[in-house]
Amino acid sequence: MSKISSVFLPANEYLGVLWALSGVKDVAVINHGTGGCNFFEFATASDRTKQLIHDRFCSTGMEAEDIALSGGEDKLKAAIEEMAQKGDFSMIAIIANPVSSLIGVDIEAVAKEAGEKTGIPIITFGDSVWQEQAEKGIELALVKLVEHLCADQKDKGLTKEPSFSVNIIGPTIQTYNWKSDKKELCRLLSFLGMEVKTVIPYDTTTEEIKKLPQANLNIVATTAGLQAAKYLERHFQIPYIYGLPYGKKGTFEWLQEIAKMTNNPLPMKWIKEEMAFPVHHYFERIADGTFYQKEWTVALACPPVMAKKMIQMVTEDWELRVAAVRLTTVPEKEEAEELESLSVPMYVTPSELEWKKILRECQPFILMGSAEDRLLAKEIPVHLRIVEPAFDVFSFFEGTPLVGWEGFKCMTQQLLNEISRYAIVSKK
Repeated sequence: MSKISSVFLPANEYLGVLWALSGVKDVAVINHGTGGCNFFEFATASDRTKQLIHDRFCSTGMEAEDIALSGGEDKLKAAIEEMAQKGDFSMIAIIANPVSSLIGVDIEAVAKEAGEKTGIPIITFGDSVWQEQAEKGIELALVKLVEHLCADQKDKGLTKEPSFSVNIIGPTIQTYNWKSDKKELCRLLSFLGMEVKTVIPYDTTTEEIKKLPQANLNIVATTAGLQAAKYLERHFQIPYIYGLPYGKKGTFEWLQEIAKMTNNPLPMKWIKEEMAFPVHHYFERIADGTFYQKEWTVALACPPVMAKKMIQMVTEDWELRVAAVRLTTVPEKEEAEELESLSVPMYVTPSELEWKKILRECQPFILMGSAEDRLLAKEIPVHLRIVEPAFDVFSFFEGTPLVGWEGFKCMTQQLLNEISRYAIVSKK
């Protein structure tokens, strides 16, 4: 992303850690560093993050004498004891900001001593959380949570849930439209006799995280969840599927993959009813003599885990051409090879100026991305919001998913409404 940014919001690993921990309702967060740094760091977090974490977040507020004399260790110990005495927290997370990292504060040693004294598990995040990608911060937080909370269950001979249960790994409180997507995923999986148990780190607790090993399957919704899923597969033999279902055909293929992994039969009668949606009937209703469907090219901006299914939906279900794709994070090696094979112009985390130039050259009719993409390309006629940040739309209602067959219908309806609106305005 751009080093100096006017549109693309800067999001480093620290924010990713905060987004992850904000969803775990009984984890306290201590920021070990100077008051000024802490103010800046917290000011850049989203409103949703602040709302969920404000009453369990504090800073040691280091000053010059702390830095010179002790590295603020006494203040850190005091903050841990204060959080422990509140009695509302099952775990404490300590994040060292750059000042404490630079002077070499051994927060792990402090955490170990305090953890033994208070009896509360403590996880620590050092100077590695100040890199650029928020996705890496989420990944780091997920791995630490899973390792610390599930490690002691390895030798307990855990029994699986009597019903077929599923975890979803990756979504955070920052994930756009997640309430609606979760509802649709639960609906789809219920037809296969599966029940969603823990969604980590979105709206969960440490006790729910401890139950992750009892599930039969993990669904990894984001790249950030892969390492945690691999840990659970390695230590508890829980298989995982990577990615969510998008589009008419994509959702069917996703369900086929789950059915194959779990030896569950597909309810074909229900599937045929779901796939009977007459999408091109609606396309034809607005593609009249002045408006030709063949001119509706699409530009996409989304993370790699979404890109393949979104491209498939656009090209196969809608039968439109993808003009360009902006990958918002760097893909895994296998993902990159798979995406390259799709023969679609693809750009990995381009800067604002680069992406604006690409959009100007390919001139798409439809742009599916974030509010940032809209700000960069207001001249594009049709905009659909599919990823965060999405500060220009509301998503409080759970009936507007992006995933699954309901999501496909919802996106198709939104697309055709926006095209119809543009057609009416352009005729005036």
